[in-house]
Amino acid sequence: MDFRLTPEQETRKKEFYKYCEELTKKKPESYIGIESKNDNDECWEFHRYCAREFGKRGWLSLGWPVEYGGSGDMMDKVLFSEAIGYYGLPGVDEFGVAMLAPTLLAAGGEEVKRQFLPGIAKGETMWCELWSEPNAGSDLAALGTTAIRKGDEFILNGQKTWNTAAHRADWAFGVYKSDPAAKKHQNLTFLLCDMKTPGITVKGIPYMDGSHIYNEVYLDDVHVPAKYIVGQEGGGWAVVNVLAGFERSNIALVYGLLRAMELLTNYANETKRNGVPLSKDPLIRNRIAELACDLEAVRTLAYRIADQQNRHEMGLMDAASVKVFASELMEKMAKMATDMLGPFGQVQHSKYARMGGVWESFYQACFVPIVSMGTNEIQRNIIAWYGLGLPRMK
Repeated sequence: MDFRLTPEQETRKKEFYKYCEELTKKKPESYIGIESKNDNDECWEFHRYCAREFGKRGWLSLGWPVEYGGSGDMMDKVLFSEAIGYYGLPGVDEFGVAMLAPTLLAAGGEEVKRQFLPGIAKGETMWCELWSEPNAGSDLAALGTTAIRKGDEFILNGQKTWNTAAHRADWAFGVYKSDPAAKKHQNLTFLLCDMKTPGITVKGIPYMDGSHIYNEVYLDDVHVPAKYIVGQEGGGWAVVNVLAGFERSNIALVYGLLRAMELLTNYANETKRNGVPLSKDPLIRNRIAELACDLEAVRTLAYRIADQQNRHEMGLMDAASVKVFASELMEKMAKMATDMLGPFGQVQHSKYARMGGVWESFYQACFVPIVSMGTNEIQRNIIAWYGLGLPRMK
């Protein structure tokens, strides 16, 4: 792969970065990170504002086929993701834009595409994911929530958990057991559901810092039209694997880490301890250099994933590898930052907070990408089995 950008791509990149920099001036004071958008009304409205602005410019549908309102290619999408990741902006619905839209394009029927892709492209419809359950997380195929077909609709019953933004979303995509008698992995159906449908109850699960990001969702005789199937009835597991690949190849996370690294490096250059800049401390210099090397490696890996997506060649192992690398690098960076900041790293809302108190919440949230989207232990199994051909555990 040639990693050099064409002159046209360089121009597009500058355009993305310039506009994202302008949007940062409109950030609410309570916005301290990407997950803030789900926590309070002010940040949520900023998220929706950014989404509509991106939608007007056609940036939420980069890489889509022209017949569905798309423009550009996957590299344009990557450059846009870099910009929003670098500036820590919301506006791109990770469930609708990053996950569901490419899945619909790959596996959805024409009616479903025509109904839902325009709302995603314009930044008007927000989505959430109904996958995990109290007894089915890493082993998602063991889920118990049912979707039993009756005529032209499915009736959903059960419970989903760890549902990010379910209290904000307009619609949800989820996977359900549609044939209790069929074999595992052959008994699931992927469905889309209006979150205002009667029978849906959303209950918040507060973060350790009190913010409201996650939820439990209870489904009691929820009627969903059968036309909202994605893929085939009973073939939901295949759709899950398609969507999981797009979920795990998250370049915005990579560039969010790059921005965080710049903040940390500037702090080390500008802050003195015992009259000497922190950047002169050999231990700190060594750890920052190590993180910088890892960042360059994961950035290159993310570019490779984008190139594979452009050629429709991305495999399960490829998405899993960038997910493992990026999430564990986030954890390493959070530990490094809190070590370097000392007591200041434990402060957020105070005159003593450094860099806006971002590292206090960064440290508390750094474990999330390691667990979400399938734990890293599961990802390593995927890499071993599907990528390296190693034997499965008995």
